[in-house]
Amino acid sequence: MIIDRIFTPGLAQVAYLVADSTARQVAVIDPRRDIDAYTTWADQHNVEIVAILETHVHADFVSGARELAASTRAPIYASRLGAQAFPYEPLDDGDEITVGAVNLRALWTPGHTPEHMSFLAIDPAKGDEPVAVFTGDALFVGEVGRPDLLGEEETQRLAEQLYESVTDRFSTLDDAVVVYPGHTAGSACGKKIGAAPHTTIGQEKLVNYAFRIRDEAAFVETVLEGMPTPPTYYPVVKRVNKVGPALLSALAPGDVFTADGVAARQEAGALVVDARSPEAFGAGHIPKAIFSGLGSNFTAWMGWLAPYDRDLIMVLDEQEGAAQFAEARTELRRIGLDRVVGYLDGGMVAWQSEDREVVTLPQVSVHDLVDRLAAPQDGLTVLDVRSDDEWTDGHIAGAAHRYAGEILQGAEPPVDGASQVAVVCGSGYRSSVISSLLQARGHQSLINVAGGMGAWHEAKLPTRQDDK
Repeated sequence: MIIDRIFTPGLAQVAYLVADSTARQVAVIDPRRDIDAYTTWADQHNVEIVAILETHVHADFVSGARELAASTRAPIYASRLGAQAFPYEPLDDGDEITVGAVNLRALWTPGHTPEHMSFLAIDPAKGDEPVAVFTGDALFVGEVGRPDLLGEEETQRLAEQLYESVTDRFSTLDDAVVVYPGHTAGSACGKKIGAAPHTTIGQEKLVNYAFRIRDEAAFVETVLEGMPTPPTYYPVVKRVNKVGPALLSALAPGDVFTADGVAARQEAGALVVDARSPEAFGAGHIPKAIFSGLGSNFTAWMGWLAPYDRDLIMVLDEQEGAAQFAEARTELRRIGLDRVVGYLDGGMVAWQSEDREVVTLPQVSVHDLVDRLAAPQDGLTVLDVRSDDEWTDGHIAGAAHRYAGEILQGAEPPVDGASQVAVVCGSGYRSSVISSLLQARGHQSLINVAGGMGAWHEAKLPTRQDDK
């Protein structure tokens, strides 16, 4: 038996390939929407994709099950309780899928969702007992899946089911069983997911708090305590995966727009997304454009701020626009943002060459910020948009705090009366996102703290922990 993983940065999502090289067959578990990585792997290993397995109806990324089935004609296997609207082979607890000599046994592990299935891998060459378990979003390294994504009315029941999954199912497996989770650190599908690619049942019994709590009420309270705000796009993606996403071949490739074309589409309701660096965005951008720079944070923050009912037009590097657009389009489609209609030809150079209006977001270094704060007549207020945990760990004295996700969901920052607001995060990325959104909402006199609290700590500047 061969087990391999394909990791998707930005989503911190993992798909798995389970193969019998002798039989030249492979199953793919939880594929993302763009499937080239899986078909390429199969070609390189001279195996045929014969099964596509879904652990649950995903909320954080668009499933590639339909896409992969259309390409390979392999059947999709998923929990009967998921009741998806597209053709699939329904699974009940204990059902098995064969991949050559390898057996993948469905193990019902509800809690993150009601239908959630994990898959036990049984390799006859190593005996009759499972040697690995693919746990999807039910069990991670050092953490369990969050049970609060289906609304308040479902949370209590799901948390109780999660307790049963941990105590009656995962805990009964042999300590040596290797755990392959659906996400690593960086995903919002759990509170504090570990970064390791895999773990074991025995290791989780030792270090995972969920395995040490033997009282259901205490388990529910602990799991739900400090649960972070889920990204706004999760309910939309959940619906997309329930119905079945459109095949990528049915989507328009996107156009190249002149400055006039961008202005016209923006006037008609399109959202302009500037995916350059924070520094480039700060130096000059299209009025009401929203910042979300390409890189590891791009997909997640686009899920927070991009509406699904508007066209999206990208502003990219003037020299690499075509390549960057292809990258951005792929990443946005991974979370179901399919209305990516094109990008500005020539980037901001083309926009500015026509003497069109440009908005700036001034940048301030942490040392300059210290000087500004020492002169209270400036009327400068620091707005920290990091998470509650980051804020509690240490922040600038006198700063106001409101988590970026809350502002993206419509909350106003607590900076009334400030003549100027310096927005800070961990690195300067989230603060650029929030500053661009506040600018689009009409807020004036914003500046971005370059390098964020990372630069602040590097400069060994003081923080405090006692006011929140």
